[in-house]
Amino acid sequence: MKDYIFGSIVFTSRSSLGDPEDPEDFITKFSGKINVYDEILNKDVEVGQIRGSIVECAKCLNYDCSLLDLFDVSGEIDKYMAQVWDYDTMNYSKKINPSEEYLSDTLILEYLYIYPEFNGNGYGLAAIQRTIEQFSKCENFLVIFEAYPLQFQKDIKDNFKKRMKLSKFEKDKNKAIKSLMNYYFSGGFKRIGKTEYMYKLEVGLKEGLVNGALQ
Repeated sequence: MKDYIFGSIVFTSRSSLGDPEDPEDFITKFSGKINVYDEILNKDVEVGQIRGSIVECAKCLNYDCSLLDLFDVSGEIDKYMAQVWDYDTMNYSKKINPSEEYLSDTLILEYLYIYPEFNGNGYGLAAIQRTIEQFSKCENFLVIFEAYPLQFQKDIKDNFKKRMKLSKFEKDKNKAIKSLMNYYFSGGFKRIGKTEYMYKLEVGLKEGLVNGALQ
């Protein structure tokens, strides 16, 4: 891992221009290209990409909109929120928020990948932390993603498979999931029960950072 990372994430995001009226207005979608400075080439090079959504639960309630309608905006949003939401209490589940901290937003990481030649430098965890800082509007919120290895995902185009060298990735699904989870454990994430979903609470002051990654 590098001692220090010189780079940036070039984000593109989409949110409502006017005052929110519909459930989808409380969701901000984003994507970002992860760039790192190459001393030999004397320029930034793309090393990976990240994509996700911000679900603004507190803002939705402030505008007297239904959280259920918010979660139903898309199957993807509903899939993630079902892992962390208690529909009986209409609040975040105690299994991920046992102290019942006030949480305003949920940051869903839909995908993150680093090109294979750049692996091992801490770019992935650094990119997650910078994304959290970029889109968090308060100190208390939740980050969630599904730890599902890229090589087992469907609808991946052949040219991307070749670029990522997926044929060289772990063939055993269980081993691949365990390896991926161990990577994110090192960034302070926790597993939700026995699922493939992982989460992290951002409550109060930021934790110490080492090389851009939470420790």
